[in-house]
Amino acid sequence: GYCCPNTEFRDGYIEKLGELGLEPASFDVIVSNCVINLSVDKIAVLKGAFDLLKPGGELYFADVYADRRLSESVKADPVLYGECLGGALYWNDFLNLAKKAGFADPRLVTDRELDVTDPDLKAKLGTARFFSATYRLFKLDGLETHC
Repeated sequence: GYCCPNTEFRDGYIEKLGELGLEPASFDVIVSNCVINLSVDKIAVLKGAFDLLKPGGELYFADVYADRRLSESVKADPVLYGECLGGALYWNDFLNLAKKAGFADPRLVTDRELDVTDPDLKAKLGTARFFSATYRLFKLDGLETHC
C-alpha cells in the first residue's frame, strides 16, 4: 500500500555496519534472525547496531546460545558452525557483550531448547546444551541494568 519503496538492501558485513553508509542514530528497529551467531566479532555487530539505533530504538533478534563456553574444536568445526552451533555464545557472555555495547538490560522474549539428534554432531558437542532465544535490546538512557 505504499506509493514508493521503503526498503533497500546493502551489501556488506554485519561486523562492519558503519561502513555501509547508513546514518548513525537513524533506525527505530533492527531485526535479525540467527545471523549474529555466525559472526566472528559479535561485539562489533552489537555495537554497530547500537550506533545505528535512534534513542529509544530496539534490536529485536533470534539466535542460538549455549549453556557453557564452547571448546575451540567445536568453534572451528565447519559443520557445527554451519549448523549455528559452533558460533553459539554462552548465555552469560552474550549478556555481558550486550551491556558492553550499550544495551543496559537485555530482555529475553522467549527461548526453547534445541534437540541435536544427529549422533555425529552430538558426539562432537559433548554435554553442551543449545537454545534458540529471542531478545529485545533497547537503546534507552537511564535504563536500569536489571528490571
